Parts: sequence; C-alpha cells; structure tokens
Amino acid sequence: MKRFLALILLAAAALVPAAWTPSAAQSSQAKAERRDPIFLRFPEMAERYWVSTDTSAASHKVVAVPMPRQCAFLYADSYTKGQMSESEVQQMALSNCNHKLAELGPLGENYSTDCRCQVVVSNERYVVPRSSLPDDSYGPVSIFYRDPGGNVARVNGVAKYGALIGRDRSVRFSVDNQRGEQVCEGTFTNSAPASGLFSLSCFAGKFSGNGSYQSKTGAPNDHIIARGQTGRGQPVVMVIGLPAQLAVATYGGI
Repeated sequence: MKRFLALILLAAAALVPAAWTPSAAQSSQAKAERRDPIFLRFPEMAERYWVSTDTSAASHKVVAVPMPRQCAFLYADSYTKGQMSESEVQQMALSNCNHKLAELGPLGENYSTDCRCQVVVSNERYVVPRSSLPDDSYGPVSIFYRDPGGNVARVNGVAKYGALIGRDRSVRFSVDNQRGEQVCEGTFTNSAPASGLFSLSCFAGKFSGNGSYQSKTGAPNDHIIARGQTGRGQPVVMVIGLPAQLAVATYGGI
C-alpha cells in the first residue's frame, strides 16, 4: 500500500511542471514598449494601448495581427469589458483580426505564404518570440501602369517600408513580387503628416515613376494611395495596404 501511494505521489510530481509550462512560457516573454516597431506601425492602436485613459488602464490588453511578419498589415486590439478573463480578451482580439482579414478578400495574388491571425501582445508582454515580429512595416501592394503599347499592366506583391511615413522626412520602400523576388524600390518624401511625394524604380530601372501619395485611415483598411506618371509620361498608381482584388476594385482605373 505504501509503495502504491509513493508511486501516485511521484506521478503527480511529474505532472506539475507540464501543467505550469504555458504560464511560465508566457511570463518569460519580453516586455512590450511604446516605441517598439509593432506600435510605431499602428499609431492609433498605440494611442489606445498606452495613452488613452479608457483603455490603457484595462486589466487585460491584447493585440492580434496576421503572421508571419510580412502579413502584419492590419491589427485588432481588445480590452477588458466587465469581468472578462485574459483568455477571453485574447479570443476576442483573435476573432476581430480574423474577421478583418476575411473582409478584405483573398491574399493569394500578393502572398506566397499563408497569413493567419495570431495574438502577439497580451498585458504588455509578447506572447510570440520578439524576433518573429516585423521590424519594419509590410503590406500587400499593387502597382498599375500603362506599358509602351498603352495597355494596363499590374505588379502585385508585398511592400516593405519604414513605419513612420509622414513623420520621417524620407522613407525608403521596396516591393517583392508574389514569388518573393524584389522587383521595385523607391522613396516616400513627406510634405504633410499624411501626404507627400514618391519615386519608384522597377525591373532594374526598366520602368520608373513619380508623383504624390496620401495615407488613408479607416475602411476598408489603412492604406497608401500613390498616383503619378511613368518616365514615358503614362499614368501609374500604387496601392499599399489593400489585397490585389480590393485594390483593383477601388483604384484600378488609370
């Protein structure tokens, strides 16, 4: 009998570390900071998370974004309502993120990877490895232009750019096509908080353009719309932050 009880106690002791593993793993994650790239990328979210008296004092604060890092072009932030637990707030953020992502339409023309929403910050702690988060801004991009024959051509892919467009005087960006090959690079130069000039060079200089841009917030998603002319005097439009089909439906006419 004593031997039997001893075996039970040993088994219970072996199970304790496993039961506490998720909590321990979460507590060991890095602390989030106001100036981290994920918050610089989404200034309205940062204001709610760190500054607003209505939300910054919430008992549970959660941020979800699509992952991996190149997919993080939208967010959902959720805060405690009533007696909600941290887990319930996490589920709310995840559900809201998935809803936003589905609303914008398919991403296959822009991404070769599968973008899936994931909770990344919970109660000012990263719940994913900090190294997995973007250190710059990313977003789906579509570039519409007229080729030398006058036909409308289009480049779809992913743009990578500095987070502080409109606050930094000049921000570099690059564009990878759906296969992950860099095909364009350029510069945004701000002249006001939400507008300025852009220049663009693609396909090793075979195609270029310049003009003006605007940063738009709200529905259907925060995005950048840039309009100008190619080196041949033909119109060019670049949309960052909307999947290809939505970009075509919204800005496809040039």
